[in-house]
Amino acid sequence: MRKPTILWVDNEFNGLSGRESLLRQHGYDVVATTNGHEGLELLQSAAVDAVILDYRMPEMMGDVVAARMKQLKPEVPIMLLSAQDRIPPAALRWTDAFLSKNVPPEQFVDAVDHLVVARSPFFHRWLQNWKQRLSARGAPLL
Repeated sequence: MRKPTILWVDNEFNGLSGRESLLRQHGYDVVATTNGHEGLELLQSAAVDAVILDYRMPEMMGDVVAARMKQLKPEVPIMLLSAQDRIPPAALRWTDAFLSKNVPPEQFVDAVDHLVVARSPFFHRWLQNWKQRLSARGAPLL
């Protein structure tokens, strides 16, 4: 069985390498780069289950990278990660999750787990089947 693969784009190498190691310890493969242009190329060439983007990057901000990624592969979930606890709401338009870099490691891993599992094909098939069963019984959908 293939491990879930995370594409990680962060211009700060130190933060990238530490969290990359943490994800590997929790069963993920990580493809990493330090700029948005390479991140876009990797998204097109690698089988990726989710993307983690730094918000503040010098050449291209994370929200711009996210918008371009969603145009290429709208089904791939994207988490925007930032050292800032707050970012403009418009910056989250193309993302599926936001997380501060200041959260504890276990909260970070939980957020990545949720991003990957909640977007998995298995989960979508299960959710569709569940909705169909409810609908067939006349039960209201949430």
